[in-house]
Order: sequence, then structure tokens, then C-alpha cells
Amino acid sequence: MDFSWRFDSWFDRLPDSPADSGRVRRLVVRPSRGARETPESIHVSPEGGVAGDRWSDDDRGRPGAQVSLINIHVLDSISGGDESLAPLSGDNLHVDLDLSEANLPVGTQLRIGSAVLEVSPDMHRPCGSFVERYGAKAAKKVARATRIGRRGRGVLCRVVTEGDVRVGDEIRVR
Repeated sequence: MDFSWRFDSWFDRLPDSPADSGRVRRLVVRPSRGARETPESIHVSPEGGVAGDRWSDDDRGRPGAQVSLINIHVLDSISGGDESLAPLSGDNLHVDLDLSEANLPVGTQLRIGSAVLEVSPDMHRPCGSFVERYGAKAAKKVARATRIGRRGRGVLCRVVTEGDVRVGDEIRVR
């Protein structure tokens, strides 16, 4: 029997994020497996995704998964607000933006800094490393939110227009 509905109230208690115009709160680059850097700015391109991120060297890297975004309120909740744990999610952009399917259907474009990203149809699911870092309960919470269209684990994007993204940049939903 599926009792995952019990996590719906967890998501409902999170602070609301804006729908049309959000902000970049943190940037993360994964230069190698397990390594994390939190620069103030990154460069993204259609050819390489996030410059310096291991995505471009991964044979399994899919074009629709060049850049990953996670909602800052979801991440703060599962990391207990611990700044040292947040980058371990592996997501490139930690954002204050409503990432739900209703707000960002597949194909929606996001202008962030001088770059443009497009929401991919690729699903963003919690992996084994996510479970190790945040626990099975956190993985179940975000998976449930994703199943009901809220994208608890975040959203994957491809780069449409090369550009630079900085912490604090506005995110405009197009």
C-alpha cells in the first residue's frame, strides 16, 4: 500500500516561491565525482553545459540534463539548512522559483543572466548518492512531490543560449 501521500503536507508547509521571476541563490559545479565547488558565477553553453562540470565528460550525459535546478526551500528542508550539505545535492542552480510542471511545462525557457535554458522532458529523480547524503525519507519526500507534478527533486534543462549566470541573478520565465 502506498502511504507517500503523507509527505504532501511537508511540501505544502515550504515557503512559496515566485512563478514568473525568481532568483539564483547558489551555484554548484561538480568537477569530479563527489567534488563540489560553489562559485559566484558560471558559464554555460549548448556544447558543454556548465563549464568545468563533469556532465560534459560523462558518456551517459544526456543533452536534456546539461543543467539541473533545485528549489532552495526544498533543499533547505532536506539539508536542515546546513550550508555545507546543500551543494551535495549535485544540482547546478539552487533557485527560488516555482519549478512545478504547472508553472514550467516542458519547453519553457528561462532567461538567467545572459543565458537561456529550456526545461527538458528528462525526469530528475533522486539517485543512490542523494539517498546516502540526505536519507531515504528525504528521497521519498522529493519523489512523491515529483510524482504529483511539483518536481521536488528539481528540473533538468538544456542550454539554448550560451551565457554567464551569477548568484543573485534574476530568473525570468519566458
